[in-house]
Amino acid sequence: MDQPQMSSSVYELGWWIEILTAQPLCLYYFGAFTSHQEVNQLKSGFIEDLLLESATILWVDIRFCQPSHITLTRDALRSHFLLSKKLPHSDLNQALLFDIAA
Repeated sequence: MDQPQMSSSVYELGWWIEILTAQPLCLYYFGAFTSHQEVNQLKSGFIEDLLLESATILWVDIRFCQPSHITLTRDALRSHFLLSKKLPHSDLNQALLFDIAA
């Protein structure tokens, strides 16, 4: 599915689909959408696309936010989650270990 084309490093405020994958270890943001209902209607398409690419999905969340990046890779994830305090350290460590072992 297509991502919105933005010229700056801060993306539009709105409803975003946030997907954390273990293979590859990435946090993806898909959006911005104008309503929670629109996100619910389109979310399965983004999940399906990642599964077709053989991604291992750890969790999916819908958030009203303004992400600074639409893709965070392994190197940036630890600081992102520690700053947001969104994911327990043990879950992030498990995902990092899963990525290293692969």
